[in-house]
Amino acid sequence: MADTQTDYGVAHFYGLYDTVAYMTVQSDSLSETYKLDVEVSDENGRVITDRLDDKFKEITLEGVILAAGAIPIIGSQFTYQSVTYILKSLDNKGTNKDFRKLSVKGVKYQEIA
Repeated sequence: MADTQTDYGVAHFYGLYDTVAYMTVQSDSLSETYKLDVEVSDENGRVITDRLDDKFKEITLEGVILAAGAIPIIGSQFTYQSVTYILKSLDNKGTNKDFRKLSVKGVKYQEIA
């Protein structure tokens, strides 16, 4: 890498978190939520209890397919940033004027290793 980078001000995280073997990752999108979110309200309608359980992670990776890369199949597993996801959907796009693009979507359930 060229030694021309100069940063000023507050430091921020730049770029992507990780790589995968079958494509050059150009964007990643990660979200985390709870599948179980139960609230209890009092007589006045104010929330007095909130139970959050069953963490759930979703990921979307988009990039360019590597010539030597073997495209995974849905239902298989892949690892990104040390988390193993189940591949739920795959979108493989091509045109006559560009490299083939791949978008993979995965999920991680709390109780499934």
